[in-house]
Amino acid sequence: MGRNDSWLPKGRTPSYSPRYSSHRGSSGVKRVAISLLVVIIVVMVLGIVQLLRKPPSPSLSVSAPTSSVIPGTLPALPWPSQGAADVGVVGIGTTGNHGVKAPIGLASVAKIITALVILKDHPLSIGQSGPTLTVSASDVATYQQMLANVDSVVVVSQGETLSEFQALEALLIPSADNVAVMLANWDAGSVSAFAAKMNQEAASLGMTSSHYVDPSGLDPNTAGTAPDQVIAATALMQNPVLAQIVAMPQATLPVVGLVYNVNALVGHDNIIGVKTGSTPAGGNFTFAGTTTLPASSALPRSVASSPTIVGAILGQQGYTPLPTALSAGKALLDAFRTVPTVEKIVGAGVNMGSITAPGQNSVGIVTGAAISIVGWPGLKVVYKVAAVAKLPASFGSGFKVGTLTATLGQESVTVPLLSTGAVKAPSLTWRLERL
Repeated sequence: MGRNDSWLPKGRTPSYSPRYSSHRGSSGVKRVAISLLVVIIVVMVLGIVQLLRKPPSPSLSVSAPTSSVIPGTLPALPWPSQGAADVGVVGIGTTGNHGVKAPIGLASVAKIITALVILKDHPLSIGQSGPTLTVSASDVATYQQMLANVDSVVVVSQGETLSEFQALEALLIPSADNVAVMLANWDAGSVSAFAAKMNQEAASLGMTSSHYVDPSGLDPNTAGTAPDQVIAATALMQNPVLAQIVAMPQATLPVVGLVYNVNALVGHDNIIGVKTGSTPAGGNFTFAGTTTLPASSALPRSVASSPTIVGAILGQQGYTPLPTALSAGKALLDAFRTVPTVEKIVGAGVNMGSITAPGQNSVGIVTGAAISIVGWPGLKVVYKVAAVAKLPASFGSGFKVGTLTATLGQESVTVPLLSTGAVKAPSLTWRLERL
């Protein structure tokens, strides 16, 4: 039986004709093609974006120490069996306090700070005499009282004039206690005001364990440690005028005439200073002497050309405390001259960190050369790393990525930090695949 489609008008065909089905099929294909095109465009855009994204630069991680101590044992030295002592080389360092750690009465060693304060307030250059001080009736009375007490004094008379340089000679060569008081009053108006200046000066030098109550050191409460007195003696030796004075075996002053240095060792065995001190409580001696040092590029010219040993001997007892202190100081100075040696503190090729680069394994960082300095066991070395501001995207093995500087006193050595392998720019695949 035929289809009953007689209801359709003549000449009309059903809507699901083959022609209409073909049109619907072509539309679906078109939509798929458009979707694929969109996907391709998106992928291409993403790829372009990935390629245009700047890859991260290689990063540097340094693991160098901030400091280290030269290993080993300090050679045996003739340390005194009593009191305290310290010794070292100007510009390098000291051995540290040996013996009593508490402050010891300084006696006339205190006059080092007295002299430093005077020259700080009234500077002199080599050859200058400075302003004039006139001896007053009060100065004469101080002299007479100290003379009666058997203190260390030089004769003065009322109306006598001393230049600043001559007063410093009297202070440091025959160690005149009365001139110490005279200088204090001239500078600060009173002994107590001047003592305050002495403590300020000591603090500015880094002397943490010394205290001053008078300019002469006669007061037993004027006390300090051996390391502090090495600091003070070093500061004095670095002042040309004061270094000139303490190296003088004798001087000629008004009224009293010729006076001799209480430091009888000056001028012998390359001893060039610094200051003695003696009371019934004990004998003290801060000393300075020239020496030679091993050749080293780490040493600055100022140290290498005139190396100076400075030390302190405090609190020597006995029947003759001052000669005991002088003898102990000379023995320590002579023995210490052989102590400074060239010490290798960092080798070449020592690992100091790594470089992390995108798309590859990390690369090591090593020292490009060894570091050697003049010193001795126990000294502290400080390190500082300076890295390049920005590493390039690629570089070869042995590329300098920074420097390592080692510092000991005034010595300083800088060596390069080098890469142990090559760093390559990120590959195309890595740049496309990275998130």
